[in-house]
Amino acid sequence: MALLGNTSFWFFFFMIGFVATIEIIEDLGAQWLESHLHRQIKTVWLVISYIVAILLMIKMLRLFGTTYTWTANALRNGALLFSTTKICDRRAYRYFLVLVFLTFYPYWHLSLLVALGLAATLVILLLINQFQEWVVHSDFRAIVVLIAASIAFWLFDMWAYDYPLGETLLITLGFIVIMLLAHLYARMLVYRKRQTHELLYDTQHDSLTGAYSVGKFNNDFTRFRTLNAKGGAPAIHLIMMDIDHFKHVNDTYGHLVGNQVLKAFSTNCHDFLEKVEFPCSLYRTGGEEFSIIVNGASDKQVNQLAEDYRQWLKRLAVRTTAGMIHVTISAGITRMQAVDVQNDQVIGRADSNLYAAKRAGRDTVMMD
Repeated sequence: MALLGNTSFWFFFFMIGFVATIEIIEDLGAQWLESHLHRQIKTVWLVISYIVAILLMIKMLRLFGTTYTWTANALRNGALLFSTTKICDRRAYRYFLVLVFLTFYPYWHLSLLVALGLAATLVILLLINQFQEWVVHSDFRAIVVLIAASIAFWLFDMWAYDYPLGETLLITLGFIVIMLLAHLYARMLVYRKRQTHELLYDTQHDSLTGAYSVGKFNNDFTRFRTLNAKGGAPAIHLIMMDIDHFKHVNDTYGHLVGNQVLKAFSTNCHDFLEKVEFPCSLYRTGGEEFSIIVNGASDKQVNQLAEDYRQWLKRLAVRTTAGMIHVTISAGITRMQAVDVQNDQVIGRADSNLYAAKRAGRDTVMMD
């Protein structure tokens, strides 16, 4: 029981940290490297590097005699089994297994038979990885595969390290329980991440149209204005757009039809902006008012962008419960200046241009 307690204690806390670190690497690893080292590396290779580093550290612990073989094998087996369904790149996983095989050198004093046994256990991992979608699709299948693979690994360890059968069975039972808890913990982390993402999405997006919300507009615009004042941002332009005669749509067909028009317009504009060569973000900043922040374009390019979209929009025929409705926009454009110390200064200029477009007969673009 002392062996089971000691091994289980270290293995449990190892797996908690291991699972959490894998999640952090998947979420932030590639982004951190790109922002700090200016290098783009696929997340899968960061995960593989981390796991291989863990395996090498476990090997060093054994070489220095600071941990029991039972504990070392539990940590190693846990890391390998957990990785089978976390690494989705099949080609990368095959390279990973080659590296894993190399970390076991000198293979129990160059025993060919034991080395072949190790290779057989790695083939089990390869098969699980190849069919991981099938495995993880069912909780029952995932549990059965985990139990079967755990038994296979510990039977190999019993043979390779000459472990007693009784102690091996006891350790295997504790190992399986902790692995099940580790997978449950991983699911909890994924669930929390999903909930956080949904909450963040809700706070940053307009619930009706899917465009960015007015709150995010204020935050983003303040950030761009601050950078612009310090000379740390390229040219920033604001395009403010109003759907022409939208009040007439609401008054004639009702608000439900009006909502259909708003959603169709937002989708149409978003699809158009995805094809633009410079960064553009769409926000709903009022009832029928939408704004676009354009980053890094010239005055001529932004004016052409607005004109192109005005023409593009003419193709849109919104299918509603009241029939087909065509939409046009009036737009006002301004460029952010270094002397702008408040958002309202920029917004005011764009708004003035917007109303100038309306006075000019609508379906028009006006710029400073």
